Amino acid sequence: MKTAKLTKSISMLPIEVVTTSDRQSDKKKKSDKLIIANKELAFQNDEKEKRAAELIIANKELAFQTKEKAKRAAELNIANKELAFQNDEKEKRAAELGIANKELAYQDGEKEKRAAELGIANKELAFQNKEKEKRAAELSIANKELAFQNDQKEKRAEELVIANKELAYQNQVKEKRAAELVVANDELAFQNKEKEKRAAELNIANIELAYQNDEKEKRAAELGVANKELAFQNEEKEKRAEELRIANKELAFQNKEKEKRAAELSIANKELAFQNDQKEKRAEELVVANKELAVQNQVKEKRAGELNVANIELAFQNHEKEKRAAELNIANIELAYQNDEKEKRAAELIIANEELAFQSNEKEKRAAEKEKRAAELIVANEELAFQYAEKEKRAAELIIANKELEFQNDEKEKRAEELSIANKELLAFTYVSSHDLQEPLRKIQTFVSRISENESANLSEKGKEFFRRIQESAKRMQTLIEDLLAFSRVNTAERIFINTDLNIIIEEVKTELKESIEEKHAIIEAIELCPVNVIRFQFRQLMLNLIGNALKFSIPQMPPHIIITSVIETGSHLNNEKLSADKKYCHITVTDNGIGFEPKFNDRIFEVFQKLHDKEEYAGTGIGLAIVKKIVENHNGIITATSELHKGARFDIYIPA
Repeated sequence: MKTAKLTKSISMLPIEVVTTSDRQSDKKKKSDKLIIANKELAFQNDEKEKRAAELIIANKELAFQTKEKAKRAAELNIANKELAFQNDEKEKRAAELGIANKELAYQDGEKEKRAAELGIANKELAFQNKEKEKRAAELSIANKELAFQNDQKEKRAEELVIANKELAYQNQVKEKRAAELVVANDELAFQNKEKEKRAAELNIANIELAYQNDEKEKRAAELGVANKELAFQNEEKEKRAEELRIANKELAFQNKEKEKRAAELSIANKELAFQNDQKEKRAEELVVANKELAVQNQVKEKRAGELNVANIELAFQNHEKEKRAAELNIANIELAYQNDEKEKRAAELIIANEELAFQSNEKEKRAAEKEKRAAELIVANEELAFQYAEKEKRAAELIIANKELEFQNDEKEKRAEELSIANKELLAFTYVSSHDLQEPLRKIQTFVSRISENESANLSEKGKEFFRRIQESAKRMQTLIEDLLAFSRVNTAERIFINTDLNIIIEEVKTELKESIEEKHAIIEAIELCPVNVIRFQFRQLMLNLIGNALKFSIPQMPPHIIITSVIETGSHLNNEKLSADKKYCHITVTDNGIGFEPKFNDRIFEVFQKLHDKEEYAGTGIGLAIVKKIVENHNGIITATSELHKGARFDIYIPA
């Protein structure tokens, strides 16, 4: 029973560890969580291998005990056969005694001796019956012990089934993580391609800008722009100083984050120390189990000693029987002349023979029952051997599965490292986008504005058009950079879920879009919005993008009408296969009466840089709905879009309640 408790406690340990990881998962970044989960899974695999090794050792020990029991059963069968042979010999001797009694019927004086011998034989028979009862009791104890072992086997089988289910669940989780990693890699590859395109465009712009700078230098020498440029440079220095102060604040924030990570690492070390304590306890329990096994072996040795004593006693009885047979021969020779009392002794002998026949029948019944028990014991042993073979197969399969799982873990660690490197590159790109790329854009816009204001009279209409197009291109590029930064920050920002009233978020979005709403005479209705746990600033950005798109893509000369509703429903009531049937979701819908889009674009509109309209007709970068989808995924939800051309659009958002 202690071994069963040990196995149960060990099998439950990985589940507790996983639950602890789930409680900490909201506090860490996605990459950190993946690395910690992989390390924790590797630790669980090591523990499983140890448990499998212990199970194999226990099975071998149980097989050894079974063999020892089989040997004891075989020895018991041999002893029973020998006892049966002795009973047959006794029956033969009794027959000879009958003949002798008939011949010695005349010997009245020998009656007392024969009666004494008969009494001794009865005592001996009673002693043998007691021995049989002892053997039957030992056989009953062996059967109970075998039944107990079968119960233990069933428990081990149940624990193995639970372990297999847990392994299957972990494999499913791994497959999900692998799928997410594949999606992330695809998305990163797409972003890299887009980066290369943007870099090529930026190179072209830089070449064109270099040419323009040469022209500007010539014009600056003629018009004395150097003094104005010096004043502008002073302003730029002040901006750089402001950016340096912001960078220092960001560095201080990063130092605080490092301290938090150090605290989390300390907590992880404490948890590891607790696990080590648990391992030591398991080792102590294993030592106790070994001691208990040693006690069982001593008990078995005692049983073997008792069996040897019984064999010695049986040999002594056989020797006594031979002496009695010799005395009987002498008595037969001496009593050959006594014939007078034969009839009386014959009658008494007939009664004794009938009683002896009855006892023989009882003995035969007992022997038949013993044979049945032995047959049942043989069948049970065969079944036990089959179960051991099956367990060994399962253990081998489990070892193979563990090796495969270890290989998968190694592959995942490699993927995690690659993803970490990609994230670092993405952060570097974000920094370049937020600082290095925007600085030349600001200069381009500043110089173009100054030339347009101060040198407008010296430019032709074609030159003015070129400068206007430069301004629009620079503005579009700045918008694109800002949208890319917003898209990248959706995943890197800290996720803090707060129970939020959606009405407050809608009012904030209305305030920010007040000018567009008044310009287009838009109507925005928020109907019975329920509170939900969300990342507040991200969900505000989500609503800002959806409502902003509805205002942007409205039908000319028709006031936009936007309706926002929400309701709490279970997954079984929502027509979506991706939702869990027994989970509750906050179902948010955003509908408008705008230009809409064709149904074939229902999924494509959520991809990065996917625009359905020309840039001259509708401004934008095609990143807004991609940001919306990322925010919904950060909330473990899904979003769908349905629309028809010139019939408005509908967005359905499902967030766990």
